[in-house]
Amino acid sequence: MMLDDNDEISRLIEQPRESLAVEIKNWIDLNTPEGKAKIIKAVIAMRNFNGGYIIIGFDDEKCEAMPKPFNYSIEPFHADNFQLLISNHLSGELFEVQIKFPKKNGVEYPVIIIPGGVKSIVASKKELKSKGGKILIKKHAVFVRSLNSSHIPSTTEPKCEDWPDMVQRCFDNKEADIGNFLRRHLNNESIKELIDKLPTSKLEKKEKTKEFFNKARGRFDKVIKEKKLTIPNHGFWEAAMIINGKIPLYKTNEKFLQLLDTSHPRYTGCSIWQNFGESRYFKNKTWEAMLVKLNGYCDDHLDFMILDPTGQFYIRCALEDDIGGSDKQPEPLTELDFVLAILRTAETIAVGIAFAKVMGCNPETTSLSFLFGWNKLKGRKLSSWADRRRYISGRRIAHQNEVRSTIEVPLNTPLSRLGEYEKKLIDPLFEVFDGYEISQDIVDDLTNRLINRKL
Repeated sequence: MMLDDNDEISRLIEQPRESLAVEIKNWIDLNTPEGKAKIIKAVIAMRNFNGGYIIIGFDDEKCEAMPKPFNYSIEPFHADNFQLLISNHLSGELFEVQIKFPKKNGVEYPVIIIPGGVKSIVASKKELKSKGGKILIKKHAVFVRSLNSSHIPSTTEPKCEDWPDMVQRCFDNKEADIGNFLRRHLNNESIKELIDKLPTSKLEKKEKTKEFFNKARGRFDKVIKEKKLTIPNHGFWEAAMIINGKIPLYKTNEKFLQLLDTSHPRYTGCSIWQNFGESRYFKNKTWEAMLVKLNGYCDDHLDFMILDPTGQFYIRCALEDDIGGSDKQPEPLTELDFVLAILRTAETIAVGIAFAKVMGCNPETTSLSFLFGWNKLKGRKLSSWADRRRYISGRRIAHQNEVRSTIEVPLNTPLSRLGEYEKKLIDPLFEVFDGYEISQDIVDDLTNRLINRKL
């Protein structure tokens, strides 16, 4: 694991929200058939969704922490016991489940991390009955995370409209294996040649994205003045996304926010474009949010976002290199962690794809234009302070203060191919650090770990 994953998981239980990628359950007794059935259904559904989180010990309606029952044991949730349970009941390829036990108010709450990478639809491979003989799970039963007509996420048996997405996820992950095979048998020049032949962004799309980017940046400056906020000197990264194509009509209301929030893939505990709760407000026919939390702790934030139902999205976040309270963190404005830069960029693209799809855009005729910016870079050293196992050779120093980079991503792009676009997007950032270039293999590895929740 990397990137202070315990901090990321702790954020999940600080303000838990149910979504397609996060299922919340009350305390479950895994020593009973009924308890086993609840967990088996949840794991099957989350695996078929291509991964996510199952949080135990919270009220699933109010999302509030529940008191732990007297003499309750979390021993059945320990890795070996839990892995044996799902191996005995789930069909398909084996996969490793991770379980964390973050604390809230001194109580440990199990958080089950289901990885992505599903290549065949998962089902129950045997029947499960109660002690009285009632069938709790049928043999060959399939479950999936799905939204009902009110956009409420739940674990359910798949409806006819759920099957295409389930099958497509499996194909996308198999395609990743094919891509890895080709990389092993093609040299870097051949790969670059193939990528360069992919369709490029049209000038008008770039200009439209740039115009929105600058407008959104101006909004941030105005909000700081309006709220009379005093913020510390820091670097930041920002991104604008515009959906190119026909967009179904949405109003700027709570239903739109709920649609995005419940379909958010939540690849990390502190994710991109998540519902900012009471920090959000209606402005200029869009949703805006300013989240300022600067207490010197690992969950510090200085974030601003815009969500526009017409297909325009903006996010601005302080660099994690400059704010927070991690004991590994460098002095502000001195370093840029290359792993964090790759992960936050890849996550933004992946979340943007999820939003466009849930809004009903046609994957075959829609693309997403992104413009990223990184600021206050001059004098920083490229490093890997958040994960000491990664290493950057030499002393790579930035001699440029700001970098911008654009990319256009077809909506039908499998998540397994994001690394190709990510590399082209991130290269201009790393180049300012004395011409450094990251390898495609590293970008692919980090991007796939993020998408498959294996960080």
